[in-house]
Amino acid sequence: MEPEIIIRESFSDESDEFFDKIEKKNFDSKEIMELKIEAEEVSQDNEIKELLSYESIKKSLEYDLPHQREGALKILRDLNGSGLLADEVGLGKTVTAGIALRECIERGLVKNTLILTPPSLVDQWVAELKEKFNLDFKIIEKEEDWGTSPFVIASLDRVKIQYKDTQIFKHDRAHNISWDLLIVDEAHKLKDKNTVRWEFVDKLKKKRFLILTATPFQNDLFELYNLLNLLKRGHLGTIQEFKKQFLHRGNKRHPLNPNDLKRRLDEVMVRRRRDQTKVSYRKRIPKIVPVELSQEEYRIYDSICDLLKTKYLSANGNEINGRLVIFAILPKITSSSRSAMESLKKIVDDQKYHQTTREIASRILSDYRMVKKDSKIEKLVELVGNILKEEKDAKMLIYTKHPTTLRYIVEKLQPFNLKIVEYLGGLDREEKSEIVKKFKEEAQIMLSTETGSEGLNFQFCHILINYDLPWNPMAVEQRIGRLDRIGQKSDMQIYSLATKKTIEEHVVDLIINKMCCIGLVIGELPIILFNLGLDERGTGGVNKIEEMLMNAFIDSKNNLDIFASEVEKIAEMLEKGMEDYKKAKTATMEVLDKNEGTGGA
Repeated sequence: MEPEIIIRESFSDESDEFFDKIEKKNFDSKEIMELKIEAEEVSQDNEIKELLSYESIKKSLEYDLPHQREGALKILRDLNGSGLLADEVGLGKTVTAGIALRECIERGLVKNTLILTPPSLVDQWVAELKEKFNLDFKIIEKEEDWGTSPFVIASLDRVKIQYKDTQIFKHDRAHNISWDLLIVDEAHKLKDKNTVRWEFVDKLKKKRFLILTATPFQNDLFELYNLLNLLKRGHLGTIQEFKKQFLHRGNKRHPLNPNDLKRRLDEVMVRRRRDQTKVSYRKRIPKIVPVELSQEEYRIYDSICDLLKTKYLSANGNEINGRLVIFAILPKITSSSRSAMESLKKIVDDQKYHQTTREIASRILSDYRMVKKDSKIEKLVELVGNILKEEKDAKMLIYTKHPTTLRYIVEKLQPFNLKIVEYLGGLDREEKSEIVKKFKEEAQIMLSTETGSEGLNFQFCHILINYDLPWNPMAVEQRIGRLDRIGQKSDMQIYSLATKKTIEEHVVDLIINKMCCIGLVIGELPIILFNLGLDERGTGGVNKIEEMLMNAFIDSKNNLDIFASEVEKIAEMLEKGMEDYKKAKTATMEVLDKNEGTGGA
């Protein structure tokens, strides 16, 4: 067998001489010129005019959407499998890419594939590829995983890590493999070429390259240039040529010669707006459900907060990292009384804590056991009853972060003869599918932990209840995203319980009213958080927004007014980020959608 020839485009931005040779067909090697001519002839002989695989996968797709199959066909027919898929947010770019991938495999064009996504989307991609396209992708967890499967998926943030001393990538094995197809999701994260993300992707050897993003640039057209230069070197010329031809002085969002730029983009891009498709999204209607605690409950709440603001001491007198302890405990005490009691019991039983700390926890635990009223669970029971009075056939998806709280809710709802299914971690694929089926066909309520907030589609349900709320807005967005899918026919009622005169009241208002239910389409919040640098984990190992909220609690020393003031500062920062995003979105549409009417792709 003759050795495989890999041609990897990698030349500098200043390669004017190279482009001149292409223009004049002035090649140093006659063989290279002949190979180019032969490749063009073969391409013409094998023009892709239809999707051979679509009939076999159509039954696995929830909806037959013309823009998705037409987009996949255009990627293969007109772009030879390499291009920018820039459909507007919410049009199902994952499915369009999956159709193109399945077709490439069917035609024998692709025998191995690497997909790079943000960490939060890895499992969702794996599930969709299996369920919709019958493709098994292995997740890259460690360096040794490379080469063990032809179809792999990885978190770009995980594999882009470099050793500081050598600048070598920890996952450099990926660069030794010739990929028939590389797919990068949320590719707006590659807008800066002076990042390790950009460098890692650039070094990959790929025959076909598909990048997915609704926002190829945010702040200026250089970001668009960097993304296109990664996709196809020289497509927009050198950086000097790009500046001269397309950039206004002092205006980096609005190009000179916009028609010429749009023509060049159309040569490598598939882009559809929502008004060009049959897809429409329903409204998210937030409904904060206030919970008034009894005096006993308020005293216990204050006692726990006082415990958390004191110095945690280990048994030998050394200070324990109070922030890490609070990061672990705080979400549980705002979840439910049962969850709070479980956390307190662990402190009491753990010998690493100082005796004084354990005694305080023990006293609070005793107080909890004496309380006869649980105002939050009573409010949930009342809410469920009211919903069923208004809509007797209503289906409700109830989320809690903690399995302990989930079991507690089930215990309190069971006496009302409701049909309930539970979705927790540890279930295999068949068990999960069976629970989802029961929820759709029989049950009135599905109770779920965060396990059920990724990769599941519940368009048949339009009522979501957050019994407790993660302090990470992306986790909340994942929850709502289970309902807010293509095919949802009703406006979604998003109920969130919030205990009055506690930190929970302010956190719920921030995340629900000012982030997740303010008119954004699903998929836009992650872009805004990325632009603000708030989409990754902070130093405490949790999402940066979550870390900011927890630090605000610690620094407030249980002063609710101080905490509320810090939350308002976060809200103002987010509001500015959203305004900047809207301006960038308008500028992006002016460039990408210039002179386009309505209609299909």
